[in-house]
Amino acid sequence: MMKATKLISIAVALCVSLGGVAFAQGLKKYITPDGKTVYSDTPVLGAREVGEIKAPPEPNAAARSQAEEAARRDAKDVKAVDKRLDERRSQEARIETAEAELEKAQRILKEGAKPLPGERTGTAGGKSRLNDAYQRRQRANERAVEKARTAVKEARAGN
Repeated sequence: MMKATKLISIAVALCVSLGGVAFAQGLKKYITPDGKTVYSDTPVLGAREVGEIKAPPEPNAAARSQAEEAARRDAKDVKAVDKRLDERRSQEARIETAEAELEKAQRILKEGAKPLPGERTGTAGGKSRLNDAYQRRQRANERAVEKARTAVKEARAGN
């Protein structure tokens, strides 16, 4: 995108600065035998000349300088826009990464609800209860989800 915009700015500057050269000789108006009007800077065979368009005066140095300055400003604006676009893409990538980490943490928390081997302790009544290892793992999974949520909020805020 930057290259195309830069090329356009350069082309505009060249057209403005060289515009006087292209029309320096002026154009003649011709009518062809079939009635078509043709403007040309060289004689048209079989057509009759009916008028002339005088060349515009050559742009003065001040106008050329203004056009060149406008082209420089345009190039500077293009760089600023490109920089903002790059920053925006980088922020969007940070948001996507943070959201993916949040989804992963939430999936682990959900899947981790089922006790792993060794996370149940038998009771005197012949039943079992979830032990401290299970509780620690669940708290760690919950903290990971909260940390991921915070990272998503910060990424969206641009921090």
